[in-house]
Amino acid sequence: MRYRLVCLDAGFTLLAPRRTLADALRGVLAEHGHAVSDRDLHRAWEVADRWFWDDYHRPENDTWNDDERIDAHWRTYHSLMLRELGLQDLEHRVLDTILGAQYRPDSWELYPDVLPALAELRAAGLRLGIISDWGSNLLPIVEGLGLDRELDFVLASGAEGVSKPDPAFFRLAAARAGVPPGEALMIGDSYRADVAGARSAGMEAILLARPEWRARREPAPDDVRVIASLAELPTIVSEG
Repeated sequence: MRYRLVCLDAGFTLLAPRRTLADALRGVLAEHGHAVSDRDLHRAWEVADRWFWDDYHRPENDTWNDDERIDAHWRTYHSLMLRELGLQDLEHRVLDTILGAQYRPDSWELYPDVLPALAELRAAGLRLGIISDWGSNLLPIVEGLGLDRELDFVLASGAEGVSKPDPAFFRLAAARAGVPPGEALMIGDSYRADVAGARSAGMEAILLARPEWRARREPAPDDVRVIASLAELPTIVSEG
């Protein structure tokens, strides 16, 4: 077998929010007596989402290297939605509530293909780990979902002080597993962060384009292997 280590991104690769961030905000606003229309909420979400991705792809972005900066980043994100909805005066009352909910394990769920795929990979003798641009609160989320039982390690950028696509983050994962980067495979939903980052560290990489996110996938070179489900992974790995 060619690979000894399989690394995976967390968000939208292994787990997804039970409610979108927009819907979660709608619920918190309703608790404060503010009803918002679908149209206004969608417009506010588009503003915040555009800011998120522009910032994420900013050269030399170090937001995800530090827990405090990550928290500030999400506060800005939700503040943008509130301001777009004309509810700026609610920021201090709403932000702590919405972020507290966002960080709870029960706000997340695993995709149906995750546990069966990881079980097959572990049965084949591979080491498995997460490499994610996330705060230190990723670990209790992973534990709350029971995912930690299938993994050898979880690396969250906010805890490690390094983030994607820095090759040092991927080399750290290989070192944690005691495996050379050339014997590791990375799977994630971002070409820039997951595929290009892993390749720069000497790993091979696969882009995961789940059907519900395919329309928003970043352009990727023709030589990038793309899969639609983690159910495809065990066969790919066994064929090496």
